[in-house]
Amino acid sequence: MHFRLFGFLGFLVLVSQPLSAHPHVWIEVHAEVPLAAGYVDGVWANWTFDDAFSQLILADFPADAQGRYDPKANAAVKKGYFDNLKSYQYFSHFVLGKKDLEVAQPQKFQASVSPEGKVIFRFFIPLGVRLDAKTPLAVSFYDDTFFTDMIFEKKTPLNLAVTDGGKASFSFKSDKSKTYYGGQITPVFASITWSPQ
Repeated sequence: MHFRLFGFLGFLVLVSQPLSAHPHVWIEVHAEVPLAAGYVDGVWANWTFDDAFSQLILADFPADAQGRYDPKANAAVKKGYFDNLKSYQYFSHFVLGKKDLEVAQPQKFQASVSPEGKVIFRFFIPLGVRLDAKTPLAVSFYDDTFFTDMIFEKKTPLNLAVTDGGKASFSFKSDKSKTYYGGQITPVFASITWSPQ
């Protein structure tokens, strides 16, 4: 079962097609959340692009034969295909308890290419929050202008790395309070809880 996180990527300005054409981009999302005694320093996001958009990126910025980008090329990919998403909070959404969190500037951005030829963006979003069974952290990736379909990976949608004791778990939940696109789309969040025992 795929957990859909519908989104609209601001990449429209990059694909050189009119709005009326409604081009689409598909992204598979994998998130990694480290918890140290219930403290979440941040979230790692991994976006794997569909074949067509990957080819668009690769046409502008070819990777080496091993699918890697050196620091200079990686910076160029980031500038051309990622930095413009700042206005959209990088399509990242976090809720601690009932409070929406501000999305900080992502760090450690790295582009690469999978053996199947798909471009992957990996980056870290600082959070610095503490959670427990009464104060969960909800994580989602979408853009409410609804252009791109973002889907959590089927096999490993999210990994929790628990250190310094305690137990953590997550479940996927729809958040009707954040329904968008004329009330047609309800985003799905990964709700993460932690307890000392």
